[in-house]
Amino acid sequence: MKEFKNWFLKNIDIKLLSLFFAIILWLYIAGGENPMVENFIDISLVQNNLSEDLVIKEFPTNVSIGIKGPKNIINNISSHQISGIVSFSEISKEGLYKLKVEVAAPKRTQITRIIPSEIKVEVERILTKEVEVGYSLIGIPEKGFSLADEPQFNPPKVKIIGAQSVLESVKQTICAIDISGIKEDLNKKIKVKAADVNGNEIRGVKIEPDIVEVSISLTRGYPEKQLPVKPRIIGKPAPGYYISEILSNPDEIKIFGNYSKISNLEFLETIPIDVNGITKTLSVKVPPALEEGLNIVEGEVELIEVTIQVKEAIIQKILKNISVVPQDLSPFVSCEIKPEVVDITVEGKNILVDKLKAEDIKAFVKFTDNFKVEQKVKVQADLPEGISLIGIEPEEVTVLINK
Repeated sequence: MKEFKNWFLKNIDIKLLSLFFAIILWLYIAGGENPMVENFIDISLVQNNLSEDLVIKEFPTNVSIGIKGPKNIINNISSHQISGIVSFSEISKEGLYKLKVEVAAPKRTQITRIIPSEIKVEVERILTKEVEVGYSLIGIPEKGFSLADEPQFNPPKVKIIGAQSVLESVKQTICAIDISGIKEDLNKKIKVKAADVNGNEIRGVKIEPDIVEVSISLTRGYPEKQLPVKPRIIGKPAPGYYISEILSNPDEIKIFGNYSKISNLEFLETIPIDVNGITKTLSVKVPPALEEGLNIVEGEVELIEVTIQVKEAIIQKILKNISVVPQDLSPFVSCEIKPEVVDITVEGKNILVDKLKAEDIKAFVKFTDNFKVEQKVKVQADLPEGISLIGIEPEEVTVLINK
């Protein structure tokens, strides 16, 4: 041990200097092999501290960052190891906000840039509304069976929870119930979906409960339903004519059929009746349009007598700048009329009014006092037969008598 100590202390200054240079050399070599580098990567963006009664309408999925550090560390960093954080701790109500993106750098690295460094987000209030459970039926029961009543749900209503903008488009909930070939009462649990007015599913909402129990009761035979008759009219009457009344005899028919098809019917259409170009009353006998699975109850009339009445259209027309002339004026007297023209509104059957021209109408003033220099006189009009006067504008004119 003493010999080792003597060896270590011998020429100690030279040994320490050699160690110092060895360390400097190692650092130089290591620095050359592992230089400082900068790289850009995409990282995911997350939010925190959002109030439970608020929801973000749209939120970016990622941002880009510039990160700097030793080459061996930067080359081994994965985008999954770093996250951009947006804090909503100071947001307490709905609105549009600009918020800063924060990124924590891993050890021995430095974040040089965040693109974008701020994001715009719209925050909405979370609302709740209660909606009755609706349904759609798939298929039909075994032949000879039908639904005795509408499907019954437990619970009959559910809560829809979501952002206000999304909740506004939710108009119904739908449970798709498959009744294909069933021949006994059905009890099962079915998932509820939120839908718009057209039945398209709306996502991004929470439904409580999202699964309900449905009960379906079957009966032998088919239900009956008394429905009003609605003639289906295609085409248009001749120009200048319009349909004034449509009569059906009978005006109601009783039908029977599968509950899934009959339950939502509110009326019974006939096959199409073409009224194109008609100018007088049309009477036809037509059958109702029944889809497969629906039938007319025995004893009911199978052909419906439909009477379609048409009338000529009554229209109005304004004829402008009709000259006003004096009538029964003494040949020894002349006059001046102000204004000289008027607008006349008339009414009549389309075929008469449509071809009416200004020269077909005569506007005149008639007065008995040929000696009063200035007088107000009511304008009158001569109209063709079948044409009625609605109004004259102006109703009166000023007549100046020149003696």
